[in-house]
This record gives sequence, C-alpha cells and structure tokens, in this order.
Amino acid sequence: MTIKDFKVGQTAYIVGDWRRRDDGKATAAEVVKVGRRYVTVKEAGRQETRFYEAVGFNDCLAEDREYGAKRLLFPTAEAVDEYNELNDLRSWMQEATNWMKVNNYTIAQLRAVKNILEDNDYGKET
Repeated sequence: MTIKDFKVGQTAYIVGDWRRRDDGKATAAEVVKVGRRYVTVKEAGRQETRFYEAVGFNDCLAEDREYGAKRLLFPTAEAVDEYNELNDLRSWMQEATNWMKVNNYTIAQLRAVKNILEDNDYGKET
C-alpha cells in the first residue's frame, strides 16, 4: 500500500487503530489531496486529516499525529474487510496454539499444520 494507491475525490475508509479497532467499523472519508508524503482526507463533520506510509503498516496508511492512537486509512471497503479478517485469524491462531490446548491435537493434525506453515508457496497469489 502506497500513497499512489489513492486519488483525489476517491472514497477511502478510516478504521480505529489495531489496539482499539472499534470492532473493525470503518468510516468513509473523501480524499482531498494526494502529496508526496501525505494523503489528506475529509470526514463528514470533521477537520481534514493527514495519513502517511508508516513502517510496519503494509496494507494501509497511518494517521499523522503526535500523540494518541493512530487511525488507519484504507483505499477500499474490501481492504478494510481483509484487514479485519487477518486480525481475527491471528487472534484465533494465538488462541488455538495456546500451550494448554496444543496437547489436544493429534499428531496428524500437527503434522498437517506444520506442512502448511512451512510450505513457502502455500496461499501465495499467482
């Protein structure tokens, strides 16, 4: 995800940061300016807000603010859905691999998971 993925006049979607996801609910905003370092959006009833390419955020832009939790900007509603699904799957995986639960899996199940996770080509888009 880069600044070049946004165009003036486009509807983009803002989500609360990953610590306070607000259940993944997105609010629509209009892209009003696309610069070299920032994408500026305008939400209904709010001031303009700038977003930038932050380290560690490959699928969205982060809000430009000095303090507080940064919100995230996505170019499409589908990108928001995918981001939310990814976070849900990560949470599920952490719970499923909890050290107390891992003893409940059979050797066949653990081998299958290992094969999937070690297969570098598994799940890659072509």
